[in-house]
Amino acid sequence: MYRTFVLFVTIILATTILSCNRQKESADSDLILRNYCTEIGRFDLLFYDDEISGSYALLPKESLGAVWGHLEGNKMEGRWVDADGTGDIIITFSDDFTSFTTSYRGDDEPEKWYTDSWTGFLRPNQDSTFVANGKTYRCE
Repeated sequence: MYRTFVLFVTIILATTILSCNRQKESADSDLILRNYCTEIGRFDLLFYDDEISGSYALLPKESLGAVWGHLEGNKMEGRWVDADGTGDIIITFSDDFTSFTTSYRGDDEPEKWYTDSWTGFLRPNQDSTFVANGKTYRCE
């Protein structure tokens, strides 16, 4: 029950904050909002100092998911939760944070890591999709 409540609050907070649908960086704050496009849908992340939280659209299942974790350099280690369950996630960003790749595992199969299977790019414009490296990336 507690996990469901935390998920609900995280998704609502991230969705509300990030619904501006644009990247925003404030010179007066360490708060950075970034909108990424992935193969499965939109991925909005809130960076604050060395912490990251965010939500993503899991379009194939018509649901939302959430991530949160600690950033060190260009690598975030944390947790995910969505319609498929919960688990650990490692997001490795490019040096300029314009793209990422992930490795993740589910709590139900802790020995099985899915490596480099989910990738994304910063949203380049207001189009709902774009093609890069032969893949279609969804931004909505």
